[in-house]
Amino acid sequence: MSIGVPKVPFRRFEREKSRWIDLYQRLYYDKIVFLTREITGIIVNQIIALLLYLGKDNDDISLYINSPGGGALASLGIYDTIKSLVPNVRTIGMGLAASGASLILVGGTKSKRIAFPHTRVLIHQPSASRFVGTPRSIELEAEEMFKLRDVIADIYSENTGRPVNEIQNDMERDTYMSATEAQDYGIVDRIIKEKQKKIK
Repeated sequence: MSIGVPKVPFRRFEREKSRWIDLYQRLYYDKIVFLTREITGIIVNQIIALLLYLGKDNDDISLYINSPGGGALASLGIYDTIKSLVPNVRTIGMGLAASGASLILVGGTKSKRIAFPHTRVLIHQPSASRFVGTPRSIELEAEEMFKLRDVIADIYSENTGRPVNEIQNDMERDTYMSATEAQDYGIVDRIIKEKQKKIK
């Protein structure tokens, strides 16, 4: 049974009468964004547009991440948007932050990259679908994949403080991490340990 998107009461101003709006719209008023799907072109465009809109003032934005990842270039689009914004972007890993989603998680504002205790993080090198075409076009595609791998390794290195060669070595295979391991690695800065009224 599908419950749909619940509606919640909302009053923007003290003297305004309450009205019912959907839950996600209410969370957007608090600058809370969710990335909970595979990272594809449509989702990326929606997340980027929302981040740009919410980034118009200086209040922090919170980006909750529970995603299996997706396209490397699509993930880089969100990462670059986060880095271009004036307000801080708090990234919060919950459940799974795999592949491109871990790249977005590590891209949050330093000291504001957070994980829930049972979050799993996965880093690995980008992959491509089966190459099709002439030998030269396949060779060029492979060269591009190596360049992309190097860009991603540089990003992880810059944000974690770990050497690029260590990152590249860890990306050679699927490297899963617990929240504690991700904190030790430098992907997140802290783990939410107990009940908190508001994540800061």
